[in-house]
This record gives sequence, structure tokens and C-alpha cells, in this order.
Amino acid sequence: MVDELNSVPVRKTVKTTIEYDCKKPEKEDEVFDAVRDIVTNHLDDFSKITYDLDPTRHTVKVELNEQK
Repeated sequence: MVDELNSVPVRKTVKTTIEYDCKKPEKEDEVFDAVRDIVTNHLDDFSKITYDLDPTRHTVKVELNEQK
């Protein structure tokens, strides 16, 4: 379904949100490292990226906006 929507030839912003359930601090670090890698190596491929750590729930929410 997403591929069909992406194939419409109109300028768009694609927003992807992923919420990670991190039971261990090492997993939070792993998500942070992935976000840092995106910022370092793919800076021109997105318009916004957020990293939201909720230590009380042990979750990390990452949102990425891509211009297409």
C-alpha cells in the first residue's frame, strides 16, 4: 500500500515513526547509534529526525521525515 501511495507523482513528505521497547539501556544506546548514523551519513535525505527517550516506560520513539 505504501509503495502505491509513494508512486503518485506529486511532491510529498513521508513520515515514519517507530517506537522501540527497550528493556535494557544497551538497546536504547543501539537505537541512538542508528539515529546518529543516519544524521552522519544521510543528512541530505531527510528534513527532520527526532529521538524521544522515555526512561519511565523504557521506550524510544524515533520520527523521520523524508522529502520525496
